[in-house]
Amino acid sequence: MTTHAPVYVLIHPDGRAEWGDRIATAERAMGPHGLGRAFLTPGSRLRIVTSDCALVLRDEYAPNPYAAAALAHVAGFPPEDGPETRGSVALFGYDPNNEWDSTRPLTDDERAVITLALTAAGCTTV
Repeated sequence: MTTHAPVYVLIHPDGRAEWGDRIATAERAMGPHGLGRAFLTPGSRLRIVTSDCALVLRDEYAPNPYAAAALAHVAGFPPEDGPETRGSVALFGYDPNNEWDSTRPLTDDERAVITLALTAAGCTTV
């Protein structure tokens, strides 16, 4: 658990979700194959980070239906329209002006929506 305002939530393939305040901690959970980042939706202030090779190295990265469902919920889509996700996936607050790591604390509203999405996806928060 973080002692500062969280900047991300990390969702593991087993449904565990954890909040954190240092994106580098979440990035280490992605594995050794590089990182891929994308905006949750066009114009969103939230970004997704996952292993760059998770969809290719299918034997190394377990399916993550929890992340798919949670991301769909936060984006306003039905769970069945969630993206295919494998391995651990982080959703973080994006700040293009933060030259250090491009993160910002999640707002109270964002945390509330994400918390609802985690619950709807069946995640357990650690």
